[in-house]
Amino acid sequence: MKKMLALVLAMMMALCTLSALADDVVIVATNPEYPPFEYVEGEKTVGYDIDLFDAIAKKAGFEYTIEAMDFDAVISAVHANPNTVGLSGISITDERKLTVNFSTGYINAGLVVIVKADSGYTTVDQLKGKLIGVQLGTTSDFAAEEITGHENVAQYKTFLNAVMDLKGNKIDAVIIDKPVGQAILASLNDPSLVMVDMGLQADWYGIEVNKANTELLDKINAALAELEQEGFMDELAVKYFGGASEEAAE
Repeated sequence: MKKMLALVLAMMMALCTLSALADDVVIVATNPEYPPFEYVEGEKTVGYDIDLFDAIAKKAGFEYTIEAMDFDAVISAVHANPNTVGLSGISITDERKLTVNFSTGYINAGLVVIVKADSGYTTVDQLKGKLIGVQLGTTSDFAAEEITGHENVAQYKTFLNAVMDLKGNKIDAVIIDKPVGQAILASLNDPSLVMVDMGLQADWYGIEVNKANTELLDKINAALAELEQEGFMDELAVKYFGGASEEAAE
């Protein structure tokens, strides 16, 4: 009986140890279909966000693992698990702040518009009533609805799918985060597509953190501040966009 009790206690202690170890590992929920921020190369998820979080984790002293999912599932994953963060080129919005906390903004990826070069579209007013492509659940989705009405918004799983339909004349424009648009246009190298700045809103990206895990949020923010001071953000900007980063959000 004593041996059995000792065995049960040993198993319980082992389970507790494994649980504690698991709690030390941060789960990064991401949609790896958003180059250059996160995308799959070979069998690995890579990109701007991944490089950034790897540097954060090293400074803050925690391990992490990456879990791929659709973009519109990321915030739900963060809300459901205190040890999960959302990192997927996620814009900081008041609506999202109702569900999760956000880190300090780490890059200003303002919204721009991709159109056909011969379209003549240069202003937001010209897009009213036009069919605008967006990635489902992103700030571009919300912006497009305000401009052209819900019935004229074409929602896609990825921005690339939207741009390809623009290329095929199935839609009239794509509202997109500027760095992502730059990367897509560079990869397509298609002179029939151009990017136009129509004065849409600034769009700061942040890392989503469960509201119950303020300790993790503090660690992430402290690491971000150090990385900014050390010039790491500028290094990432040169690596992925060929230029310097903008200053972090207040």
